[in-house]
Amino acid sequence: MYGTRALRIESENRRLLVICDLHLGMTAELADQGIEIPSQIPKTKERILNLIEKEKPNRLILLGDIKHNVPITSWQEWRDLPDFFSELNDHAPIEILPGNHDGDIEGLVPQDVIIHDSRGITVSDGKVGLMHGHTWPNPKLLKAETIVTGHNHPIIEFRDKLGARMTEPAWVKAKIDPEKFPEKLRKEITGTGFELLVIPAFNKLIGGAPVNRGIPEELLGPMFKAGAIQLDEAEIYLLDGTFLGELENLKKFENTQKEE
Repeated sequence: MYGTRALRIESENRRLLVICDLHLGMTAELADQGIEIPSQIPKTKERILNLIEKEKPNRLILLGDIKHNVPITSWQEWRDLPDFFSELNDHAPIEILPGNHDGDIEGLVPQDVIIHDSRGITVSDGKVGLMHGHTWPNPKLLKAETIVTGHNHPIIEFRDKLGARMTEPAWVKAKIDPEKFPEKLRKEITGTGFELLVIPAFNKLIGGAPVNRGIPEELLGPMFKAGAIQLDEAEIYLLDGTFLGELENLKKFENTQKEE
């Protein structure tokens, strides 16, 4: 979706709106560190409601790390999130694929909110798999053409000749190498190849992984850790749809800037 940190999927005569990495309640953690920032929950809700009004989805899919604090849910999350979910659910029925920050999420949402297995689901007649990205996927996702994840908060880092740093959220589209999957999962893969799409974090304050800085170990999740994502050939896009090229070339440009 042009200019947004959200994905629209036309699926089985339904329109799905997918967002991830909201990290609601992050400001409570910052307050504990002496950094006072107003709660971002009201503004986040407003942004989502605006997207719902514009896109009119049949379902709102929250792709994990909806809340922030782990392992204990913060007082702010217990206080604010039930009303947050209730109002959104009145405008578009919510489905949740939990992330690694989403412990206790069942106690924060209305009873009719669907909470799926964290290993993911398929939509669009099985062509698209959805999961947060902190686990290996459910075997049924390996029959999809594309797996959509969050988890890594991908950003692109730019530096000028004086060393000034600027970052922009980015979409990452990469091929998946099935040979790097565990043998049990590898047997489930069909077709000659499929791809991964990583969504930028919906939370504008949360940090991110600068994918062009060249340290794959910083990227989270078993698929990245196992080397199953072909990062060098990954295509990088900004929110406005600008295609920046393949990641390998962006890394070369970054190294050239350093040498200068």
